[in-house]
Amino acid sequence: MPDFTHLHVHTQYSILDGAAKITGLMAKVKEHGMDALAITDHGNMFGVLKFFFEAKKAGIKPIIGCEVYLAEDSRFDKQGKGSRSAYHLILLAKNLEGYKNLSKIVSTGYIDGFYYTPRVDKETLRKYSKGLIASSACLGGELPKAIHKKGEEEAEKVLQEHIDIFGDDYYLELQDHGHPEQKSVNESLVRLAKKYNRKVIATNDVHFVNKEDYEAHHILICLNTGKDLDDVSGMHYTGQEYLKTPGEMAELFADYPEALANTREIVDKIEKYEITTR
Repeated sequence: MPDFTHLHVHTQYSILDGAAKITGLMAKVKEHGMDALAITDHGNMFGVLKFFFEAKKAGIKPIIGCEVYLAEDSRFDKQGKGSRSAYHLILLAKNLEGYKNLSKIVSTGYIDGFYYTPRVDKETLRKYSKGLIASSACLGGELPKAIHKKGEEEAEKVLQEHIDIFGDDYYLELQDHGHPEQKSVNESLVRLAKKYNRKVIATNDVHFVNKEDYEAHHILICLNTGKDLDDVSGMHYTGQEYLKTPGEMAELFADYPEALANTREIVDKIEKYEITTR
């Protein structure tokens, strides 16, 4: 069985977007021989305590993270459609200092940057980057979006800035849920990783536990967006956003085996620390 850890996971605490119950995630992770799991809910850390204690109970190494919303400019810009859009970025706490800094980043998003979503900016990231591991996220990430919309030359500027903030703790995510643009973006990410001596990781942007949960998740998304069940416009999932087994991930990323192996490097970087409720 290939050594693989899911590092991009949305639980039911990604409100009206994630449908994966924490207990269900832990059971499946344990069933398929994985020994670690991350939580990366959208813009919040509401599920962190439950996740942490359920993971410890199950003998799973908990990796505390968040998929933050990164404002295109300043978090204080709150006018018009441009300010509403935000890039996605995965942040994982490497140690207790990283956990505290992640908490500060997420809180800043709500206190200073909330505009439809709790947004942070690069000033925030620079201030609290210590103890954090970052990865480029989904097609909504700044780097993948730059590749897809502007080309590799412009994407390099984004990559250089992210490396400047996070150093050796910045990774490039490869995803494949069946969207055609993901394949071309992955090819670019691999080229950029080689050019800038970065490492790629495979992730699956988990939103539900099992493949058969897709229909229930689709209903959840319709409630979120106000769309009818048969409306294919707007937010779109393919049904592949479930907690895949290591074997399924190895098959999906057969051309990039190092992307699976590199998830272990991140797991090994995560120090053991305790979170208390006091």
